Amino acid sequence: MVAQPHYIREYNRLLRNLRKTSASETETFERAVGGGFKATGATQAKLILGLAPQAPFHLIDVGCGSGRLAYALRNEERVSYTGFDILPDLIGHAEKVCERPDWRFDAIYSLALPIEDDAGDMIVFMSVFTHLKPDEIKTYLSEAVRVLKPGGRIVASYFDADDPQHAKLFPPAPVQYLARILGRDVLRVRLKRKDLETWMRDAGVVVEQALTQGPLTQHVMIARKPSTAEQNGQAQL
Repeated sequence: MVAQPHYIREYNRLLRNLRKTSASETETFERAVGGGFKATGATQAKLILGLAPQAPFHLIDVGCGSGRLAYALRNEERVSYTGFDILPDLIGHAEKVCERPDWRFDAIYSLALPIEDDAGDMIVFMSVFTHLKPDEIKTYLSEAVRVLKPGGRIVASYFDADDPQHAKLFPPAPVQYLARILGRDVLRVRLKRKDLETWMRDAGVVVEQALTQGPLTQHVMIARKPSTAEQNGQAQL
C-alpha cells in the first residue's frame, strides 16, 4: 500500500483533533485554516483584487480550505473561481458558505491540478508553501505555470527563513514533531526568499515583487507568466 503524502495524513489528524476541541463544525472548519476566517480572508481578497485584471477573470485557489478567501470574494461578479483542497469536508463548507453554484470546488489528493492548460488568469497559494517540502513546491510551481494563461500571475505566501518575526512562530523541532504526531499541528516550513525566487524563475515565470510588510503575517511573492509576445521573443533569441 502506498503511504499517503504527509500533508494529507497530517491535515486529517489535525481535522480530527479540531473536531474534538471545537464547539461546532463551523468553528472546526474556520480553525482548520488558521483562524481569522473573515478578517484574514478580507485582507487576502483585497490583495488579490488589487493584482487582478479589471475585466472578468478566472482565479484558481490552491489550498482553498474551508473558503476563507472564497467567502471574502463571493460577491465579486467578475470573479470566475476554482478552488482545490485536500480535505473534502473543508471543500463542502466552502461551497455552503459561498453560495456560488457557478464556482467550482474540488478535492485533490496529489500535486497535480485537474484543470486544462492556459485556463487561469491568476493562481494563488495562500498558506500552502508554508507546509510543503522544496520538491513539492517546485512541482506545484510547474503546474501553476501550465494552467496559467500567458500574462497570468502567481501569488504565493510563505514564511521567510531570514525574518526573525517568522522564527518566533516555529517551536523547537522536537516539539513540532510531537505536535504533528498528536494531530495538533502540521509541517511548518520557512523558505529563503532567494530560493523561492529561483524556483519560480526555473518554472518559467518572472518574479515581480515580494511583499515583506503589510497586514498579512506571511510574506507574499508575486510572479507573472510571460505574455505570448514575450515568449515568442525569447524563442527567437
